Formats: sequence, C-alpha cells, structure tokens
Amino acid sequence: MKTFVRVAELGTLSAAARELALTQPAVSQQIAALERHLGIRLFHRSTRQLVLSEGAETYYRHVQEILQAVDEAEESAGIYSTALQGSLRIHAPVGFGQMHLAPLVMDFQRRHPVLRIELVLDDRIADLITDNVDVAIRFGAMKSSDLVARKLGSFQRILVASPEYIAVHGSPTVPDELSRHGYVRFIWSPQGEIASLIGPDGPIDVAINSVFLANNAFVLNEALCAGLGVGAVQLPLVQGLIDSGKLIRILPDYAYAPMDIHAVYASRRFLPRKTKIFIEHLIKEMKSISGLQMIRMPESGV
Repeated sequence: MKTFVRVAELGTLSAAARELALTQPAVSQQIAALERHLGIRLFHRSTRQLVLSEGAETYYRHVQEILQAVDEAEESAGIYSTALQGSLRIHAPVGFGQMHLAPLVMDFQRRHPVLRIELVLDDRIADLITDNVDVAIRFGAMKSSDLVARKLGSFQRILVASPEYIAVHGSPTVPDELSRHGYVRFIWSPQGEIASLIGPDGPIDVAINSVFLANNAFVLNEALCAGLGVGAVQLPLVQGLIDSGKLIRILPDYAYAPMDIHAVYASRRFLPRKTKIFIEHLIKEMKSISGLQMIRMPESGV
C-alpha cells in the first residue's frame, strides 16, 4: 500500500523506487501483485507519467486513511519509548534555513541520534504530500488549503544601505525619493517596481528603480554591503551586519509589513510525535534569534 501511494503521488515507478530505496523492478512487482489481489488495473500510462485508473482513485483515498491510522497506532506505541525513530523531512527557505534553522536542526538530531533527518533548503513552495515533507517553514500569509499552519513568530523587514553608498549618493529622507536610488531586491517580488511600505500615516506605495535582482537573500545582502543600492532586508538575516556598521537603516519611520513565520504540516489529527517534538524544539530555541519576535499561537487550518 505504501508503495502504491508513493507511485500515485510521484507519478513514476523510478521516482518511487528512489524514495523507497527499492529497485524499479521491485516496485513494479509490488504494483502488479496488488493489481492481481484487487482484480483491477491501478494505473494508466500517459505521455510522461502514470495516472490512477478510475477504480484506483477511490482505493487511493481509502489507503491514505489506512496508512494514517497505522502511523497513528505506531506513534501511540512509541510514546512509551524516549527515542524518536524513523525519518523527519524538513523544508525551509534558503536564507533563513542556512543561517538560523540548520544549527537548530543539527542540535535536534544530536538529541535524537536514532532519528534520520533530511533538511531541504529551497525558496520554492514545496508540495508537502508530493515531496514527502513532514514540516515546512514558510513566511508570509498562508493561503487557504488543506494544510495546518502554526504561527511561530514574525520579523521586521526594514530599508537599509551601506555607509559607502550613503556617502556617495546620500540617504533618502522621504519615501518618494527611493525612485532616485538604485534598488536591490528579490527577483520574485510580487510588487515588482513598487515598494509597499507602512509609515506613521499608514500604508504607502512608492515607485522604485531596481538595478540588481537575485533569488538568494545572502547574495542580496552582499550586494547591499557592496554599495550597489538601497533595499529591504529581513532583520534576522542582517542584524549582525547592522550591529557591525556594514549596513545602516534608512527611512527609519518606514518599513515593509512584518512577515509571519509558520510551521506547516499536512494533518492535525495524524501529526507524528517526532514532528510535534521538533516544532516544540523550534518554539523554544528560535527565541534566541535576534530580530525575530516569537509569538506562540494555536495551530489553525490554512
């Protein structure tokens, strides 16, 4: 059943074989044996992948419930053991993950040496089911879905520039002056050439002139330190640069809206014990991250 579910979710025998540490013939044999047992064809082959047959779609939904019940039963038995076992797959954004999350994950693995941890750092939004992710760390507002989000805290996004840039180009004194300066930002910013700020009188949109764009927070921070322009930064990623004087806050009365950080997982009812304990570990240890304001909130569906 587990093999069938992973083939259905990944779409190919080879992908399921790699994830399950099996050979492709072994996966094919398991699917064939299941088809013989059920007396139906489970998959049709499309141009690029396998798709569920009509009868298999209903079977797939029931099998998911069965496997969740099995996991829950095993977790309930595991409560009486202090050792966390199995695997835990974590997904997080690159910048925050590399600077702050990775040390916390390593510490968690040292505390639970039997547990196998996979930390995937990627700025894309992972599909928790398809990518087999136990818990994802996500920023910003959560869109409605079948997932569960637990708010961990929030952080400020402020405007900065290097002392060298300010010495040559000056520092903007009002938001409208940002358009006269080169701007450094993420490629994927949904606002494009608009900076949506919050000031003393409320929200304000101002035009910007992007001169350097990248898809990596560390690269952007280096560009700002190198004096390529002004830009917005995530405070937990640059607090040290500000403390050392490599970056200076500009327009201190204005900032982007604070960004929330969430732990996201697939199911509240069948949340494994290892995932619960890892999230509690994050809540406790992330309090030491400078620039991050932890807010313990109840979990909610998103």
